[in-house]
Amino acid sequence: MSGFSEEWNDTYSERPRLTSWPWSDLVSLVYRYCKDIDNNDKEICVFELGCGAGPNIPFFKSLNVKYFGVEGSRLIVDSLHKKFPELSKQVVVGDFTDKSIYKSFNGLDIIVDRASVTHNDVFAINKTLEYSFKALKKGGIYIGIDWFSTKHSDFSLGKEANDKYTKTDIETGNFRGVGNVHFSNEEHIRELFTSFEIISLEEKVIYNFQDFSGHQFASWNIVAIKR
Repeated sequence: MSGFSEEWNDTYSERPRLTSWPWSDLVSLVYRYCKDIDNNDKEICVFELGCGAGPNIPFFKSLNVKYFGVEGSRLIVDSLHKKFPELSKQVVVGDFTDKSIYKSFNGLDIIVDRASVTHNDVFAINKTLEYSFKALKKGGIYIGIDWFSTKHSDFSLGKEANDKYTKTDIETGNFRGVGNVHFSNEEHIRELFTSFEIISLEEKVIYNFQDFSGHQFASWNIVAIKR
Protein backbone atom coordinates (compact mmCIF):
# COMPACT_ATOMS: atom_id res chain seq x y z
CA MET A 1 0.00 0.00 0.00
CA SER A 2 1.46 3.36 -1.03
CA GLY A 3 1.77 6.02 1.64
CA PHE A 4 1.97 8.88 -0.85
CA SER A 5 -1.23 10.83 -1.35
CA GLU A 6 -1.77 11.50 -5.05
CA GLU A 7 -3.53 14.72 -4.02
CA TRP A 8 -0.09 16.27 -3.58
CA ASN A 9 0.46 16.35 -7.35
CA ASP A 10 -2.62 18.56 -7.62
CA THR A 11 -1.44 20.67 -4.68
CA TYR A 12 1.93 21.30 -6.32
CA SER A 13 0.23 22.13 -9.62
CA GLU A 14 -2.05 24.64 -7.94
CA ARG A 15 0.74 26.36 -6.01
CA PRO A 16 3.34 27.68 -8.48
CA ARG A 17 5.08 29.64 -5.71
CA LEU A 18 6.46 27.00 -3.39
CA THR A 19 8.80 27.53 -0.45
CA SER A 20 12.35 27.98 -1.73
CA TRP A 21 14.26 28.76 1.47
CA PRO A 22 15.48 26.24 4.08
CA TRP A 23 13.37 25.76 7.19
CA SER A 24 15.04 27.62 10.05
CA ASP A 25 14.17 24.93 12.61
CA LEU A 26 15.95 22.33 10.49
CA VAL A 27 19.05 24.50 10.10
CA SER A 28 19.21 25.10 13.85
CA LEU A 29 18.76 21.45 14.81
CA VAL A 30 21.28 20.17 12.26
CA TYR A 31 23.96 22.50 13.62
CA ARG A 32 23.02 21.71 17.22
CA TYR A 33 22.89 17.92 17.06
CA CYS A 34 24.85 16.74 14.00
CA LYS A 35 28.35 17.15 15.38
CA ASP A 36 30.27 16.21 12.22
CA ILE A 37 28.21 18.31 9.82
CA ASP A 38 30.98 20.87 9.17
CA ASN A 39 33.85 18.37 9.21
CA ASN A 40 35.25 18.58 5.69
CA ASP A 41 37.44 15.54 6.29
CA LYS A 42 34.42 13.27 6.63
CA GLU A 43 31.74 12.51 4.05
CA ILE A 44 28.30 13.00 5.56
CA CYS A 45 25.31 11.35 3.87
CA VAL A 46 21.89 12.96 4.28
CA PHE A 47 18.58 11.51 3.11
CA GLU A 48 15.49 13.75 3.02
CA LEU A 49 12.07 12.13 3.12
CA GLY A 50 9.55 14.08 1.07
CA CYS A 51 11.91 16.79 -0.16
CA GLY A 52 9.10 18.67 -1.91
CA ALA A 53 10.28 21.62 -3.96
CA GLY A 54 13.76 21.30 -2.45
CA PRO A 55 13.91 24.24 -0.02
CA ASN A 56 16.49 22.44 2.13
CA ILE A 57 18.75 21.35 -0.74
CA PRO A 58 20.79 24.60 -0.97
CA PHE A 59 21.44 24.42 2.78
CA PHE A 60 22.81 20.88 2.58
CA LYS A 61 24.78 21.67 -0.58
CA SER A 62 26.45 24.54 1.29
CA LEU A 63 27.66 22.01 3.86
CA ASN A 64 29.23 19.79 1.17
CA VAL A 65 27.32 16.74 2.33
CA LYS A 66 26.20 13.95 0.02
CA TYR A 67 22.51 14.65 -0.36
CA PHE A 68 19.77 12.21 -1.32
CA GLY A 69 16.07 12.91 -1.49
CA VAL A 70 12.83 11.12 -2.27
CA GLU A 71 9.56 12.75 -3.30
CA GLY A 72 6.31 11.15 -4.41
CA SER A 73 5.41 13.75 -7.02
CA ARG A 74 6.91 13.22 -10.49
CA LEU A 75 6.01 16.83 -11.34
CA ILE A 76 8.11 18.27 -8.55
CA VAL A 77 11.05 15.87 -9.00
CA ASP A 78 11.30 16.80 -12.69
CA SER A 79 11.54 20.45 -11.65
CA LEU A 80 14.25 19.61 -9.12
CA HIS A 81 16.30 17.78 -11.75
CA LYS A 82 16.22 20.93 -13.88
CA LYS A 83 17.21 23.11 -10.95
CA PHE A 84 19.86 20.74 -9.56
CA PRO A 85 21.03 18.57 -12.49
CA GLU A 86 23.97 17.28 -10.44
CA LEU A 87 21.43 15.54 -8.18
CA SER A 88 19.45 13.85 -10.95
CA LYS A 89 20.46 10.39 -9.70
CA GLN A 90 20.22 11.27 -6.02
CA VAL A 91 16.74 12.84 -5.92
CA VAL A 92 14.19 10.27 -7.00
CA VAL A 93 10.48 9.71 -7.35
CA GLY A 94 9.33 7.25 -4.74
CA ASP A 95 7.39 6.40 -1.62
CA PHE A 96 9.38 6.66 1.61
CA THR A 97 6.98 4.22 3.28
CA ASP A 98 8.28 1.53 0.88
CA LYS A 99 11.23 -0.58 2.06
CA SER A 100 12.82 -0.62 -1.42
CA ILE A 101 13.60 3.10 -1.23
CA TYR A 102 16.19 2.39 1.48
CA LYS A 103 17.89 -0.65 -0.04
CA SER A 104 20.83 1.25 -1.54
CA PHE A 105 21.76 2.94 1.74
CA ASN A 106 24.30 1.47 4.11
CA GLY A 107 24.90 3.69 7.10
CA LEU A 108 23.29 7.07 6.58
CA ASP A 109 24.44 9.85 8.90
CA ILE A 110 21.26 11.92 8.91
CA ILE A 111 17.65 11.43 7.85
CA VAL A 112 15.40 14.49 7.82
CA ASP A 113 11.82 15.30 7.02
CA ARG A 114 9.88 18.50 7.29
CA ALA A 115 6.14 17.81 7.71
CA SER A 116 6.27 14.89 5.27
CA VAL A 117 6.10 11.72 7.34
CA THR A 118 3.31 13.27 9.40
CA HIS A 119 1.07 13.10 6.31
CA ASN A 120 0.58 9.35 6.80
CA ASP A 121 -1.33 7.04 9.11
CA VAL A 122 0.19 5.20 12.08
CA PHE A 123 0.95 2.05 10.08
CA ALA A 124 2.88 3.92 7.37
CA ILE A 125 4.71 6.11 9.91
CA ASN A 126 5.84 3.05 11.85
CA LYS A 127 7.13 1.45 8.65
CA THR A 128 8.99 4.63 7.69
CA LEU A 129 10.66 4.86 11.08
CA GLU A 130 11.54 1.16 11.00
CA TYR A 131 13.25 1.49 7.62
CA SER A 132 14.90 4.76 8.63
CA PHE A 133 16.33 3.17 11.78
CA LYS A 134 17.86 0.34 9.76
CA ALA A 135 19.27 2.73 7.13
CA LEU A 136 21.02 4.93 9.69
CA LYS A 137 24.47 4.05 10.98
CA LYS A 138 25.02 3.67 14.72
CA GLY A 139 24.95 7.18 16.09
CA GLY A 140 22.94 8.40 13.11
CA ILE A 141 20.39 11.16 13.61
CA TYR A 142 16.74 11.43 12.59
CA ILE A 143 15.31 14.95 12.52
CA GLY A 144 11.57 15.44 12.10
CA ILE A 145 10.30 19.01 11.72
CA ASP A 146 6.68 20.09 12.18
CA TRP A 147 4.97 16.82 13.01
CA PHE A 148 1.52 18.19 13.70
CA SER A 149 0.33 18.26 17.30
CA THR A 150 -3.11 17.34 18.60
CA LYS A 151 -3.19 20.95 19.87
CA HIS A 152 -3.41 22.10 16.24
CA SER A 153 -6.82 23.62 15.51
CA ASP A 154 -7.26 21.42 12.44
CA PHE A 155 -7.17 18.24 14.53
CA SER A 156 -10.90 18.78 14.97
CA LEU A 157 -11.52 18.82 11.20
CA GLY A 158 -12.12 16.06 8.66
CA LYS A 159 -12.88 12.48 9.58
CA GLU A 160 -10.87 9.77 11.29
CA ALA A 161 -8.87 7.68 8.82
CA ASN A 162 -7.24 4.39 9.85
CA ASP A 163 -6.47 5.39 13.45
CA LYS A 164 -7.52 8.02 15.95
CA TYR A 165 -4.53 10.27 15.23
CA THR A 166 -4.99 10.47 11.46
CA LYS A 167 -7.56 12.70 9.79
CA THR A 168 -8.58 12.78 6.14
CA ASP A 169 -11.05 14.58 3.88
CA ILE A 170 -10.31 17.95 5.49
CA GLU A 171 -12.27 20.48 3.46
CA THR A 172 -10.97 23.82 4.76
CA GLY A 173 -7.65 25.47 5.62
CA ASN A 174 -4.10 24.50 4.67
CA PHE A 175 -4.87 20.77 4.82
CA ARG A 176 -7.70 20.92 2.31
CA GLY A 177 -7.34 18.18 -0.27
CA VAL A 178 -3.97 16.76 0.87
CA GLY A 179 -5.17 13.35 2.05
CA ASN A 180 -3.97 11.99 5.37
CA VAL A 181 -2.85 14.36 8.13
CA HIS A 182 -1.44 12.83 11.32
CA PHE A 183 -1.54 14.60 14.68
CA SER A 184 0.46 13.51 17.73
CA ASN A 185 0.66 14.15 21.44
CA GLU A 186 3.83 13.57 23.48
CA GLU A 187 2.92 10.04 24.49
CA HIS A 188 2.24 9.05 20.90
CA ILE A 189 5.52 10.55 19.65
CA ARG A 190 7.44 8.54 22.23
CA GLU A 191 5.60 5.36 21.22
CA LEU A 192 6.46 5.92 17.55
CA PHE A 193 10.17 6.46 18.32
CA THR A 194 10.57 3.47 20.65
CA SER A 195 13.55 2.10 18.67
CA PHE A 196 15.37 5.42 18.85
CA GLU A 197 16.60 7.49 21.76
CA ILE A 198 14.90 10.87 21.58
CA ILE A 199 17.46 13.56 22.43
CA SER A 200 15.27 16.60 21.75
CA LEU A 201 11.49 16.96 21.69
CA GLU A 202 9.98 20.41 21.32
CA GLU A 203 6.36 21.41 20.84
CA LYS A 204 5.55 24.71 19.10
CA VAL A 205 2.18 26.31 19.71
CA ILE A 206 1.59 29.45 17.67
CA TYR A 207 -1.45 31.69 17.97
CA ASN A 208 -1.64 34.64 15.57
CA PHE A 209 -3.24 37.54 17.42
CA GLN A 210 -3.74 39.44 14.14
CA ASP A 211 -5.76 36.55 12.74
CA PHE A 212 -9.16 36.82 14.33
CA SER A 213 -10.20 33.32 13.25
CA GLY A 214 -8.80 31.90 16.49
CA HIS A 215 -6.71 29.37 14.57
CA GLN A 216 -3.81 27.74 16.42
CA PHE A 217 -0.82 26.08 14.75
CA ALA A 218 0.93 23.41 16.81
CA SER A 219 3.66 20.95 15.90
CA TRP A 220 6.56 18.88 17.20
CA ASN A 221 10.26 19.03 16.34
CA ILE A 222 11.97 15.70 17.03
CA VAL A 223 15.64 14.74 17.14
CA ALA A 224 16.33 11.06 17.72
CA ILE A 225 19.52 9.01 17.63
CA LYS A 226 20.22 5.39 16.76
CA ARG A 227 22.24 3.95 19.64
